[in-house]
Amino acid sequence: MVGQSTGNWFGRTSIYGLLVLLSILFVLPLYWLITNSLQLVGSSSSFWPGGLHFENYRYAVTLIDYWGFTKSSIIISGIAVIVPTLTSALVGFGFARLSGPGKGVLFMLMLSTMMLPGIVTQIPTYVIFFKIGFINTYWPWFFWALGGSAFSIFLYRQFFASFPKELEEAARIDGCSTFRIFWNIFLPISLPVVATVSILAFNGSWGGDYLTPFMFLHDDKYPLATALFSVGYSFPGDQRIEMTQVLNAGLVIFVLPIIVVFFIGQRYLVEGVVSSAVKG
Repeated sequence: MVGQSTGNWFGRTSIYGLLVLLSILFVLPLYWLITNSLQLVGSSSSFWPGGLHFENYRYAVTLIDYWGFTKSSIIISGIAVIVPTLTSALVGFGFARLSGPGKGVLFMLMLSTMMLPGIVTQIPTYVIFFKIGFINTYWPWFFWALGGSAFSIFLYRQFFASFPKELEEAARIDGCSTFRIFWNIFLPISLPVVATVSILAFNGSWGGDYLTPFMFLHDDKYPLATALFSVGYSFPGDQRIEMTQVLNAGLVIFVLPIIVVFFIGQRYLVEGVVSSAVKG
């Protein structure tokens, strides 16, 4: 018994030690970013604070149209979260609960799009939207979102497929249409998956795509992720000198919404992925 207890203690200690080590490795880049955002402008980068120059944060939001770029990020992220969260749920419901010829083939075809790199379709997509006249508008993001997300559809399909058929049959006896069954019964009890899809969509749209806005929008409509690296911060009077510390301050403010959303929704994120995997 003593040997078994010692073994269990050693195993738990090793696991916790590994988790602490990995946590430190993941936190180090953020620590470096915050530390260097507080350095004196023009100083060299360091892992140790060389001062507390909070004026860098004031420069970050005043030297460029920071809040204008943030507004663009909010618009794009709002479209990317709201629209595909609902359309993916609807498509996932169809794959899970409706029957029809070729449904399995269509589902596999939809999943296969996850293996297609997005950069492959960038040029043809740009040509299409250019000919329609959607360049320098937010319409491309709306139409991309309207098609949903293959991974989100998969999560919804796995989750909806676990519900008993009697639940759906009882609703039809009460006179519910197919859409009403989806909207009033299935969607309200799929909150973990809805939260998971929303969090992933927000993280991906807020800071996960730099190139697409650069191609489709003019610089006055850039989202924050694109603007911080395309517009940048130059020293007043000498455009050749980059204010790296001010850029770091802008990046700290930029990542705050991602951190807040993750910590608020992390419970739903884990629950949504696990429930879709186990129940499906």
